Amino acid sequence: MAAHGPFLLPDDVLADILARLPRRSIGCFRAVCRAWNAIASSPSADRLFAKRPAAVTAITEKNRSLEVDDERRPVYIVRFDFFRGRWHPDVHSHKRGPCPRAVSLDDVTIAAEAFRSWDGVLCTRVFPREPQPGAGAGAGADYMLWNPLTNACAVVSAPAGEGRIIGGYAHPATGRFHLLHCSDVAVPRHRDLVAPITARILAVGDGTAWREVPLPSSLSMMGERDHSVSLHGNLHWLVQPAGSGKVALLVFDTAQEKFWVMAAPERPGLDPATARSRVVPGGKLCVLALTQQPPVALEVWMLDDYSDTRSWRFRETVRLDSIRLPPRSDWPRWFAAAAAVEVVEGVHEGEEIFIQHEHGIIAYSVRNKVWRNVSVGQSCAALLVHRESVMRPEISFGKALRVFRRRT
Repeated sequence: MAAHGPFLLPDDVLADILARLPRRSIGCFRAVCRAWNAIASSPSADRLFAKRPAAVTAITEKNRSLEVDDERRPVYIVRFDFFRGRWHPDVHSHKRGPCPRAVSLDDVTIAAEAFRSWDGVLCTRVFPREPQPGAGAGAGADYMLWNPLTNACAVVSAPAGEGRIIGGYAHPATGRFHLLHCSDVAVPRHRDLVAPITARILAVGDGTAWREVPLPSSLSMMGERDHSVSLHGNLHWLVQPAGSGKVALLVFDTAQEKFWVMAAPERPGLDPATARSRVVPGGKLCVLALTQQPPVALEVWMLDDYSDTRSWRFRETVRLDSIRLPPRSDWPRWFAAAAAVEVVEGVHEGEEIFIQHEHGIIAYSVRNKVWRNVSVGQSCAALLVHRESVMRPEISFGKALRVFRRRT
């Protein structure tokens, strides 16, 4: 254990101090000396930052016309508005209001509605504005990776053929960002579920190709509307093993690079199409499940001890009576089609459950037991929970790191 400076502070103490600093001060911390720079750039320091509460974020999009080289050109801009708590009028009266950031790539169009957030990195599909001749349907899709805090950006290509990115993570030992891709097929008679076939991993920017990782056989999982949940160095998805009639959790160990299956709550009728796995404030895995029988409500199940799947317990029921949306008979379809279902600890309201649906965004206050409409001031393409990462760009994306134009 090394010690630095006149106070001879050990590295672990310095890392703990670092984790308490405002994220915008990390650059100053790194500039003190090489030793402090090494501490602030280590994966362990980034994991300390990851323990901070997550923030609610909104992705919005707009088009502008800017003058470039004496010529007016259309520019497509994606904005990232980041702050904790629900969007409500008194937020703007506080000193720490919204923190808008924006990104624009001149050669691609960014799919603002498809953003996901993993370990401080936002990931979404991008499409070339001028497709290259000969680029056929068999070519792999392109994905943009963006860290809004460090402004690091990379664009990578998925494996050829059908499939999608189902998760991402900073490697626990190296900090290099990895993507997890899965090819799948639709499940007959169930439009919201797919059956994964092949899983592949890519270490972004290290010059290696996608490599296959064995998957447990005969599973069904949610399609594009769901995403992996990160906890204790593992990624999680709700799945349904074939023939079991039950729901389980597919887990990917990011250190060992292995999949395994763990038990979900023993709840009759639990359907992966109308359930979401999330992490509640306090760092515990939970499952939000829509009840099958009237009155329709949202049940919250929580895993008290991650090492013991017998510790799943029913926490509470969230009533949906006050939501004036679809007819009650259509609520399962409405919840399955929701673009985002997130849980976050707000500054003012405490724990809240957010649902982004086709008509807008609603938030449920666990403390006050009430639903409210949420306004972000403009059209919201995507809603997600985001934890910032201070990882240095060259560590995260390696040779894939690219320059982009940052606009507001």
